[in-house]
Amino acid sequence: MSEIKNLYGVVKEKAYDYGILKPEIPSYITDNLKYEFFDWQKNAFENLLTYQAIKERETPNEPTHLMFNMATGTGKTLLMAAAILYCYKQGYRHFIFFVNQNNIIDKTENNFIDSTHTKYLFKNKIIIDDKTILIKKVEAFSGYSDGIEIKFTSIQKLYNDIHIEQIGRASCRERV
Repeated sequence: MSEIKNLYGVVKEKAYDYGILKPEIPSYITDNLKYEFFDWQKNAFENLLTYQAIKERETPNEPTHLMFNMATGTGKTLLMAAAILYCYKQGYRHFIFFVNQNNIIDKTENNFIDSTHTKYLFKNKIIIDDKTILIKKVEAFSGYSDGIEIKFTSIQKLYNDIHIEQIGRASCRERV
């Protein structure tokens, strides 16, 4: 009978097969976060970096889908802040942060956008490669951004926005 492996086990096995050593979290991440990682957060982020190293070998042109499955209060939002910095360094500028309840959106926005908020996750100045990086909330992404743009939304609103956009495009095509 074959053994069922969880994602962690698969990543660990592939890292071993490829000779990928346990990664070190880059200083451009740790230097720009307001809080230090707890051990479990550090391990989770190291697993993300290991997964990315495997993905670069196996499917480099495939997008990364990211989810941290952790209990409430364990610091998933700080991990997401770190992941945004990591992805920024990889060339990404646009992020969608969606949740299942509207009341969580405001709290999450404060953690990412409002530098005066007590639970703001970044240092007062985010500096990557000697450049100050601005983070802003957007409703629609700009064509070009050298900072980080985040759309905060609920799953329901995201669905409605996509659905309304598709209906609008269909109507425009019909008129042409």
